[in-house]
Parts: sequence; C-alpha cells; structure tokens
Amino acid sequence: MNTYLRTVSKLIAYIWALPNTAIGILLGLVMIVFGGRVHFTEGVAEFHGGWLGNFFASRPRPFCFGAITIGHVILGTCHNELSALRAHEHVHVRQYERWGVFFLPAYALSSLWEVCHGRNGYWNNCFEKQAYAEEAKQKLQTSASSDTSIGAS
Repeated sequence: MNTYLRTVSKLIAYIWALPNTAIGILLGLVMIVFGGRVHFTEGVAEFHGGWLGNFFASRPRPFCFGAITIGHVILGTCHNELSALRAHEHVHVRQYERWGVFFLPAYALSSLWEVCHGRNGYWNNCFEKQAYAEEAKQKLQTSASSDTSIGAS
C-alpha cells in the first residue's frame, strides 16, 4: 500500500476510534492532575503513575490492573508496567481501530457471554484471547530475531 493510502487509512482509524479516545484522554488528564505522566509511543498516548496509578495497582482482584486501553490511550499504573504490557495493549488499540465506537459494547458483551456460560469474563473474552495470542507471537518473533542476530555475530 502506498504512503498516501496508508496515511488516509490511519486517519480514518483515528477518527473511527475518536469517541473512545476522548474518554481515554479525559481519564489520562485526571491521572496527570494526580501526579501522573504522559508520553507518546507509536501514535498512542500512554498515561501512567501518580496517585491513581498507585491506587489501581494496589486494588484486590478483579479491580487491579497494570494497564487498560481506551481508544488510542493506554492508562498504566507505572512506566515499567506500560513497557511490559505494551505489545498486549497495542493489540487493543488495533481492535479499537477496527471496531470503533462498537468496541466497548462488544467487549462487555463478550465478557457477559463468557460469564453466562460459567467461564471467566476476562480470560475467556475473545478480545483478550486475541491480545494474548498476538503478544505471544510478537515475543516469539522478537526472541527468534535476537537469536538470529546473536548467532550471526
């Protein structure tokens, strides 16, 4: 695909996910008010740390999390968690680009379906399964490429 089409495609994806991204930005700004920080990686705003980051990191299951994605925004408990979870969370960013405003209801319905069938609403959620599978594939590719470069030296 040429550069022009890639740019237009990416712009459409940002617009399609924009309502969710706006929610993520608002939550990220709240994090900043409470001492958080923000940086941008691969076209995604990553907010982390501060009082809210510590708060969510210290909650009991199922209320604690390392990071959560809302549109083109990732909210993380700390910079280290963001680094560790980046591949997984970026899969969710691509899911938002695909599903747009329908992602949050689809995610909730997937979880509800699993719970109604006696399964875990997080681990069996189809969006989480895809994110974990893609994350594992990326780690395997990274490991294989680093093994190749080590063998070449």
